[in-house]
Amino acid sequence: MSDLDLAELFNKYGSDKDRNGYSHIYSILFDNIKNNKMNILEIGIGTMIPNVYSSMKGYMPDNYLPGASLRAWNDYFINSRIYGFDIQEDTQFKENRIETSICDSTNKESVNSLMGKLNIEFDIIIDDGWHWDEAQRKTLVNFFPYLKEGGIYIIEDIYPGSNLTKSPTEIKDIIGNYEHFFLGLQNNQCVIRKKRINTIGYC
Repeated sequence: MSDLDLAELFNKYGSDKDRNGYSHIYSILFDNIKNNKMNILEIGIGTMIPNVYSSMKGYMPDNYLPGASLRAWNDYFINSRIYGFDIQEDTQFKENRIETSICDSTNKESVNSLMGKLNIEFDIIIDDGWHWDEAQRKTLVNFFPYLKEGGIYIIEDIYPGSNLTKSPTEIKDIIGNYEHFFLGLQNNQCVIRKKRINTIGYC
């Protein structure tokens, strides 16, 4: 069990989540459930292969290891299993309670094939993969069915002007009558709770 708070854990392992302003949000969302036994997925592990989309090469120090956020989550959620999916081979590793797999989150066949093998549902899904609205939309379509009822789905790094924020129906058409809201000065993060709402508006 770590004595470090979530921001310190992200910084310890070299994740950019704290400097992107996510630590406080995640602490509010997760501090009261962090000791629960859960399945947690992060999409996008952080490749160091140069010249591929979302490469951390040049953005992070040369000694950066893919999976920084997974290791931080592992120390924070002490009773949970942590899963990471990515399309790049250099992101793959296995450590105590951490399991990674190759998966194209935008491809329904790739997702369904892997999830059929794992045969699990997730309590928390964090999309830190391809930061493009169409990819984020497809990833939500493909993975939302594998989120447990009552679970939390988060889309990170929504770019300014994204269709996800410009069109009110872009997300609602996928999730139906489940609650969701945007966070950040530019609505760059979306939180979806798989909990049905009976009134108009956000939670």
